[in-house]
Amino acid sequence: MQLDDAIRIARAALPHFGLDDAAPIAFVKYRENHVFRADDPAGPVAVRLHRPGYRDDDEVRTELEYLRALRAAGVPVPDVLTTTGGAPFVRLGHGETERLVSVQRWIRDAAPFGDIAPALSGEHDPEPEEFAAIGRLLGRLHAAGDVIGRPAAFRRGSWDAAGLAGPDPLWGDPSALASLTADEREIIADGARGLFARLRILASSAADYGIVHADATPENLLVTAGGLALIDFDDFGLGWFVFDLVTAIFHHARNPRYPDYERAIIEGYRSERPLSAVSLAAWDDFMLARGLTYLGWAAERPGDPASDFISAVVAPWVVEIADAARTDRPAPWRVPTSTRQTAWTETV
Repeated sequence: MQLDDAIRIARAALPHFGLDDAAPIAFVKYRENHVFRADDPAGPVAVRLHRPGYRDDDEVRTELEYLRALRAAGVPVPDVLTTTGGAPFVRLGHGETERLVSVQRWIRDAAPFGDIAPALSGEHDPEPEEFAAIGRLLGRLHAAGDVIGRPAAFRRGSWDAAGLAGPDPLWGDPSALASLTADEREIIADGARGLFARLRILASSAADYGIVHADATPENLLVTAGGLALIDFDDFGLGWFVFDLVTAIFHHARNPRYPDYERAIIEGYRSERPLSAVSLAAWDDFMLARGLTYLGWAAERPGDPASDFISAVVAPWVVEIADAARTDRPAPWRVPTSTRQTAWTETV
């Protein structure tokens, strides 16, 4: 879809939500969906045009219903708008330009916690307390989910063993990334097979496994005057709770202060919700799983600027992680006498 067509549909959707169709509209990003900001007189909103074939109506409805339930429970997430008729979204356009459109209130005076590139390079050097705050937010998110449960007609993908590292993972085959050499491709494929085998037998009780955000990256964690907020639930579904923590910290794993970050995010989480020793013992497996998902995402989108970045910067790091895992060596961020492992066993 051309950007002009997307803007036209976004503008046409505004009156359906009781908004001014003359409001200024600005392009924000395009990943799975086109996202725009519309400055309605009553306040800015995010207008999202959902990519056809990526999520069906029930999946999008599940996401928006869950967001409303989280907000009602006091979790700092976007406020979902309904149409003037009370529907969660509207369908506009025809043929190739047909799109399902949803709208959320823009979170004002907020900035992303960070950016992936500076985080990977070590240029983003946050304090451990900032990761403790992220841990508390994710603990609140999961604790609220414990109470909310699954919405009616729940339809979302699962970040389980198959979704993370199976033959047909949710974000694509990581070993299919075109930039990998033959040796790297073998390392990634071997690492994924081993990971799949380990995750298949990992406990998935309600204490460790439930509804997760699944994409709590530095860009989706917003810093506001009142604390942190979490946006972009496009990938939320069922999974291990630790996967959310790992996603939030993955890009900082090469920072010299990573041990402090890891300790802080776990302690922050545990101040809001328990986390079992079983989950924590699989921490490094989830770090590998997160890396593999990025490679799979990039493999599905050759030529995308984000895919190019993943191929050039993220892929070598994931190959290193996978090689350590398949040869039973400590992960790159570990040392043989890791004091963090000891700290975990002492506090569970």
